[in-house]
Amino acid sequence: MNELSLGLELMAYGLTGVFAVLIMFFGIIKLLVKLFPYKE
Repeated sequence: MNELSLGLELMAYGLTGVFAVLIMFFGIIKLLVKLFPYKE
């Protein structure tokens, strides 16, 4: 079970990293839209 628990722990770290980067990109995009609004 040691390899299984290590695999699950690494998977949790990986998913946490992926979602953290996605949330960071979302925040950066929202900030850029507020700083530079669309003009016709």
